Amino acid sequence: MSEEGAMSADRVMSKKRVTTGETLTLIGRSLHFVWPYWPQILIKLILSFFGIALILFLPWPLKFLIDYVVMGLPVGSSPTPIPPYIQPLVELMNGMTPLEIVWVVITFSLLGITLIGSFGIGISRDTADGNLAQGLDTATQSENLANESSSRVSGLLGLFEYRFQLKTTHRFNHQLRSLVFRRLLALPMTRFSDDSVGDAVYRVMYDTPAISKICYDILVVPICNLFLIATVIWTMQYSFSAVPSLVLLAWLAAPMILISSFLMTGVARRRSLASREAGADTTATVEEGMSNILAVQSLGAHDRQRDEFDRDSKKSFSRYRSYVWINVMLVGLQATVACGLLIYVFFDIAEAIIAGKMTPGDSGILWAYFGQLLLTTVALGALWFKLQDNLVGMRRVFQIIDHPTDHERHGHETLETVREGLRFEHVSYAYPDGTPALSDITLDARVGEMVALVGATGSGKTTLSYLIPAFIQPNEGRVLLDGIDTRTLAVENLRELVSFVFQEPAVFDDTVANNIRLGNPSASDAELESAAATAGALPFIRNLPEGFETRLGRNGDTLSVGQKQRLAIARGLVSRSKVLVLDEPTAALDPETENALVRALQAEREKRVLIVIAHRLSTIRTADRICVVDNGKIVESGSHKELMQNPTGAYRQFVEIQLTSLEDS
Repeated sequence: MSEEGAMSADRVMSKKRVTTGETLTLIGRSLHFVWPYWPQILIKLILSFFGIALILFLPWPLKFLIDYVVMGLPVGSSPTPIPPYIQPLVELMNGMTPLEIVWVVITFSLLGITLIGSFGIGISRDTADGNLAQGLDTATQSENLANESSSRVSGLLGLFEYRFQLKTTHRFNHQLRSLVFRRLLALPMTRFSDDSVGDAVYRVMYDTPAISKICYDILVVPICNLFLIATVIWTMQYSFSAVPSLVLLAWLAAPMILISSFLMTGVARRRSLASREAGADTTATVEEGMSNILAVQSLGAHDRQRDEFDRDSKKSFSRYRSYVWINVMLVGLQATVACGLLIYVFFDIAEAIIAGKMTPGDSGILWAYFGQLLLTTVALGALWFKLQDNLVGMRRVFQIIDHPTDHERHGHETLETVREGLRFEHVSYAYPDGTPALSDITLDARVGEMVALVGATGSGKTTLSYLIPAFIQPNEGRVLLDGIDTRTLAVENLRELVSFVFQEPAVFDDTVANNIRLGNPSASDAELESAAATAGALPFIRNLPEGFETRLGRNGDTLSVGQKQRLAIARGLVSRSKVLVLDEPTAALDPETENALVRALQAEREKRVLIVIAHRLSTIRTADRICVVDNGKIVESGSHKELMQNPTGAYRQFVEIQLTSLEDS
């Protein structure tokens, strides 16, 4: 399948539902990615276990105050058995007076406040977490996922756990974000021919943080929650078996709430995907509007752009609200189940206390434990539900990671330099829809030659030139450098050998010097000046506030189109590439600058292969060979003098049309 076809398939796949099988695959791939951080995750797990142990301990001192101090019962005389993990504390208080028991409780209270930030029944305890300001849509909330960190407790332990997890989260988020960005840079140029840059930005910035929730929600949260639930159920059976309904409730709470969650996961997946797609559309609209701000302003298209953004932004918020509504319904359903269970057990607890099967202090423990059980079960039930949102994000991330890059389509050979030249050998290329663009082209370009490609717009000139640095791959035939198929060369090596100056010049938000040095970072100041002078850029560079050190701003908006073109040409000239492709290099140049550039190219071609795509007769007439391209074929080839001798030739007609246009003007 071609690159364009593969990307079309990706776009279709991104709109399909995430099936259960694909969900498990995405979970497995996500966990494989974070597995190198297993020591840090294990430490997080141990810290969480320690926090849970302290949480489960919190209600017992309250029982001791009620039973042994307020009620005056002898220590250890409760009708309910004390679990083994609390027994050492009971033995410590054995024989103490009520006042001494109070001091023990106060001591543990101070330790609890210092260590975990709270003391008491544990339902309204402090926790350690942190969130940035966020809006009510998927994109702005994703930044918090990149900073995912929390602790069940506060105090010194909570602070340490929070900071430790935050550092770990930043590490694997940075690794994933960098990986996706590297893959985007390595994708074929055709990757962005149909898909917007805004969608790519959304995937890098707002989809990648989903890895945080998947990591902790799979590796930490379920284990900790199951540990807490198991401990609570075991304690119920050990200490309160005299009231069977309490034990039964402890066993039924988890499955009832989990079932309520599973009923809504499919809807959650679909609405989460819709929310992310709408967010990507909004980002794309902003990116396109700002990238083409001059066209928007010059054509008076403010209202249209505003309306498009208004439509996309409203859709983004609307779809996120739809996803939130599903969450609200889930919480309502789970709260109904939880409240029903608590109401049911309330009367059994009261009856047991009246009957002497339990003490008043036991009620505090029970309510705290039931609160922990229900809250933990609700969180566990919501886990699979909320996981759907993050898995949708990770699917969009893996689509980028899985797409073949230029590097993967090429070999690993290297060529130190080009000594002989370039050859197209029976090359053909067709677009994904099957429309032919090039047909059986054979062409040689030797080092020391300047080869010009001319022809009508859409004839295939630029497509042919794109084959040289492997921006696209031929369907048939080969492109050779010194007799070596370019597909066997490493992409990095090939693009060090070939420099391409595009018709639409790219200028970065950096200094003039760094813009010119883009293809040759080690170029000296003298080489920069020489290349700038050859490209006709030196005069305007010297007039800039800081010369070569002037920062050009976003897209070089402080420069004219012609000045940008000259910088791009200087960038190509300063590179050490042995093949230099210039696509309409003089289109934005005045006649004087064009003549100077053409003269400079005469010297440049002595040490390179020069491929020039141009329409101006003044640019191409000095070429060693002029190739006329028509409907994807080379119909004529020769020097200007040779081609002009054919009175019915395509080149002769091309020249006469230009001369007639000049006379008419």
